[in-house]
Formats: sequence, structure tokens, C-alpha cells
Amino acid sequence: MDSPRNILRAVKAAKRILIPLHLRPDGDSIGSALACEHFLRNLGKTVTVVSADSIPESLLFLPGAKRIKTIDPNDLPLERFDLVFLTDNAASSRFSKAGVIKFPPKVILINVDHHQRNPGFGDLNYVAANASATAEVLYDLFRRWRVPITPEIANCLLTGIYTDTGGFIYPATTADSLIKSADLIRKGADRDRIAEQSFRSWTPKAIQIWSQILANTVVRKNVAYSHLPHTHLRKLNCSQSELAGTRGFAVNNLILAIRGVKAAILFTEEKPRQIRVTLRSVGNADVGKVAEQFGGGGHRNSAAFDYQGPIQKLMTKTVKMVREVLD
Repeated sequence: MDSPRNILRAVKAAKRILIPLHLRPDGDSIGSALACEHFLRNLGKTVTVVSADSIPESLLFLPGAKRIKTIDPNDLPLERFDLVFLTDNAASSRFSKAGVIKFPPKVILINVDHHQRNPGFGDLNYVAANASATAEVLYDLFRRWRVPITPEIANCLLTGIYTDTGGFIYPATTADSLIKSADLIRKGADRDRIAEQSFRSWTPKAIQIWSQILANTVVRKNVAYSHLPHTHLRKLNCSQSELAGTRGFAVNNLILAIRGVKAAILFTEEKPRQIRVTLRSVGNADVGKVAEQFGGGGHRNSAAFDYQGPIQKLMTKTVKMVREVLD
């Protein structure tokens, strides 16, 4: 891991900075990126924040969110930038639909993250796997750099921590997460607004999606799984941004909440034979290892991967693999 001093030196030397969000951006991805944007703009930098996927409507309340451009970073003239500041990206292939982007040699890549399996793909890396969220990692960096935490930065960072800990109920929540969150509230973060937008602003469409997921849920001892067929999504005309948060909430707060369940799996058929698999667990069950076998990734208790092929065979194989990490 590179020193915070070296990272700050590179940031100060740069003039034009690109911040790409990871695919299917969530609260930590968006909150961390926008906190960085505010910090960098306050240094007088020219900053561009982009996302290959659209931003969930529930997170557009964040200061600066409407400045995010919906464009794949691979479609930008990358030679115009001096530095790329990546936050919450577990792998170098995670922020562009083109896969791994080859940046011009002069562009410095900074990688700040909290994923356990982040290989340190940047020119400068700061990965703290013990942190609950990348926003928590940035909080620590900002304190070391003596960055003034404005209400705008506080709201962005608290959103990242709050959403990645599920409102402070997921296993990754620590005493440090709570202490830092309390400090962010003191510095101007609106906890009530963040809670409302993150977990209490669901649409009727979301309720219909949950209904389908619950109707298809199967419980086998300590593993529960469900699938969401593409025909249902097509009928609802559900966008990727609408689906992302709705799906995550269903796995974490509905399927995994069943008494006795230690691992939950959701198979979302986004298109025929194009499947997104979301895995969650509690305790020492490492579903991240399962996701890695399919080219995905994440954390021990929270992971995902994409798959192309027949859903039934995939369901059988994945459930078997999850059982093995539970044993």
C-alpha cells in the first residue's frame, strides 16, 4: 500500500482528473466519488466524474450528483487527463463495459478501495480491507491530509458508509464505522435524509419485484435462493438503476433475513441467458470465493458475478458451491 503522502503529492501535481464510477454504481461508489470531486474542486482541479451506467434516482440528492456524466470512460479522450482517481473499484475491469482500459502512459492511476481481493492495480494504491466502505477509507485519508470536511463532503461520505453497512446492520459494521459516522453528522451530514433516500424511498415497481423474488424463494436448510425471470422485468420495464438497489435490498433484508439461513443467492435474468448472480452470507461463509470462480468478486459476505448461459444449470452449480463454503 502506498503512503497517503505520495498519493496527495500526485493529486496536487495533476490538473485534469477523471473519476469513473464502477458499473452498476451504488451508494458507496457514488458517495466516495463525489466526496473526492468536492475535495479536488476545492484544490482548484478540473474534475470529471463519469459512469457507464445511469445513477439511481434515489441518490441524485447527493451534492454534485447531477454533474455526473453518463458515459463509458473508454469513450473519452483519455489523453486529456493527468490522473484517474478510482474509488470502490475492486478490479481494473470494473468501471468500463469495454473491460480493462489502456490509459496513456502519462496518466497516473490512483486506486482507493476497501475490497479484500483488490490486487492493487493502480500506479498508487490505498486499499484498507478492514474498512466497512470506501467512504470510510477516504475519511481516514482526508483526516491525514487535513482536508476540511464540508457538509457536502460529509453527506457524500456518510452515504457511502450508511449504504454499504445496510444502515449499520451488516457484518462489516465496526465501532470505527459508527465513530466516523457520528463525526460526519457533527460536520453537517443529514442522517435522516440519507436514511430516507437510501432505504425508505422505494417505488411500487420495487414492491412488485420483491413480490416476485419472494414467490420464487426456495429454502434448503441454511441456504435460500431465488430467481427473477427476464419476462417479469420486461413486463415492469425496469431499468438497471431501478433494479440494482431493489435487488440488493431483497437479498440482504428479505432472503438472508429468513431464520436459520446463512447464505442467500439471487439469480436475475436481465436478458435471456444473461444472468446477474448476487450472493450474501453471514459469519465465515466466503461467498466471494464462489463469485471468483465465475470471474466475479466482492467481499467474504457480499459478492456478485455475471454469467451467460442456461439459468437452471447455473442455479444448481452455484447452490452446490455455496453449500461447500458453508460446510
